[in-house]
Amino acid sequence: MNSNQIQQQVLDWAYEQNFTAPYGVVDGKGRSSKGKMYLGVAFGYARTLDANVRIFNRNFMIYESSAGEREIFADSNNLMNFLKERFG
Repeated sequence: MNSNQIQQQVLDWAYEQNFTAPYGVVDGKGRSSKGKMYLGVAFGYARTLDANVRIFNRNFMIYESSAGEREIFADSNNLMNFLKERFG
């Protein structure tokens, strides 16, 4: 699975979760502070959680949240299992 497919998988999952952040669910591209390009998905609950997943490649993905959580994944299956367990 390539980065675009992983991003789409996270995006599809996020749309199903009924996140209520003012921006809803947003996908896009970005550049890290070290200049590395990534694909991202941002989502959250209004006033309680902002979270994002950055996908650098199929072997390196980062989940971060406004609650101070930060998880690094080397496999998209582990990422998706984490998201499903974390958000039900």
